[in-house]
Amino acid sequence: MTVLRVRALVALTTFLWAQGSWGHGILPDEIPMAAGTALREPGQLAATPVLFSKRWQPAQLLFPQGVSRALTFTNHSDDWHLFALGDNTALRDQNLIHRLMPDLRKDYPNTRLSEPGSTVSLPWRFDVAGLFELRCVRADHQQQEPSLLIKVIPNTPPR
Repeated sequence: MTVLRVRALVALTTFLWAQGSWGHGILPDEIPMAAGTALREPGQLAATPVLFSKRWQPAQLLFPQGVSRALTFTNHSDDWHLFALGDNTALRDQNLIHRLMPDLRKDYPNTRLSEPGSTVSLPWRFDVAGLFELRCVRADHQQQEPSLLIKVIPNTPPR
């Protein structure tokens, strides 16, 4: 092996080592996103169940900043959905992806594929204050279905 190849192998190994958990290849266990942090291996989290059947039940959730929950979606509709959690910018970008590839059934850190009658879970830490949405990003569902509104209340320092 030439010196150049050895240096390239060492550089690649160092890069991969620095990327995160060995249990998931190069993906870290916590992935910062627009609406907080996606958790890959969260352990036991309190579940927050929501139902979807043409509308969300409940229609809005409220969390204090910094809390971690397993959002548990039960799909009572007769169609599959790709539910995405994010702010307007992140969801706009994901909406565009699904308009270009309408049959894409790929989970991202902030999405869950939900078949009819299924229950899926999205472990999440709400460490960003603000108003966020959970909605289906399928191209033919984007303008038809309501969003689940999620309000994250900022922590206020004690006075």
